[in-house]
Amino acid sequence: MKKFGIDNPFFAFMGRVGDILILNILFVITSIPVVTIGMSLSAMYRVTLRMARKECNYVAKEYFRACREEWKKSTVIWLIMLMSGGVLVFDVTVGKDMWNALNAAVGALIFIWGMLFTYVFAVQARFENTVKNIFKNALYMAVRHFPFTVIMMVLNAIPAVCILFGSMTMALATPIYVAAGFTVTARINSIFLNRIFRKYAPEEEEAEDANRATA
Repeated sequence: MKKFGIDNPFFAFMGRVGDILILNILFVITSIPVVTIGMSLSAMYRVTLRMARKECNYVAKEYFRACREEWKKSTVIWLIMLMSGGVLVFDVTVGKDMWNALNAAVGALIFIWGMLFTYVFAVQARFENTVKNIFKNALYMAVRHFPFTVIMMVLNAIPAVCILFGSMTMALATPIYVAAGFTVTARINSIFLNRIFRKYAPEEEEAEDANRATA
């Protein structure tokens, strides 16, 4: 009868799948107003980082707690990223037929923007700091751990690539991301991010973080 117990690997796996589905649905719903996307990203990363450390017990409870605690600072970060990203998209649209060196400079800025986006919400979720220092630390980590950064940027760029490939690819990708895709991406990224963050966070801080989330 042991194979039918709650510790059975099959049930443990299905529990993890269920957590990913729940977290993704919460992320999608709370991101609908658009201005809340930063809060949703920070909350999702707090949960997936804890999942990767095997410290997450109640996905919905921990997600909403993170939303309450992170919404102010993460919203400021999101608005900065949104406005700067909009300027870069405008530059690409307007300047696509202009001087090649200018386009190269815009391309470099877009790459840096992507590096920041890859880290900044996870750094916000993991460390307590000012907005300015969160951006500085995110860029520092992105450069210092560049191979991991490239892998995570590729994963993050999949939805944009699907859009660029046309309506058919977008139609196929949309239900996947609505159901689980965003959380799966964040969960994979969190494996790399936890390895990186351990270099900057003492072990006792991780223990305190675990105690706070389960209190």
